[in-house]
Amino acid sequence: MKNSHIPHKCMEVLGNKLRNEIICALQDKPLTVQELCTKLGREQSLVSHALMQLRECSFVDYRKDGKKSIYYIKSDIFTKNKNKPLFEIFEEHAKKYCKNHRSD
Repeated sequence: MKNSHIPHKCMEVLGNKLRNEIICALQDKPLTVQELCTKLGREQSLVSHALMQLRECSFVDYRKDGKKSIYYIKSDIFTKNKNKPLFEIFEEHAKKYCKNHRSD
């Protein structure tokens, strides 16, 4: 594959149990950090750090509701492209969202 380095960062970010649990939880509905902590049984600092990494790769985003941040799945990578090869899906995601995307 010509651009095999492209999906590396995306796959690295998703290659973590907590970040995967967050994605699964957010597929049901948007949640606050505290709601995610309660649902996943994890500490706030861990969940916040994982959300930051997911945001950096544009898998999730948030909106403000008063003082609360409500997180939701931003990327359609989890809802479309079900019949495409995995690397092709990540390459398209990187081209669309990743700031450091290279196409050499």
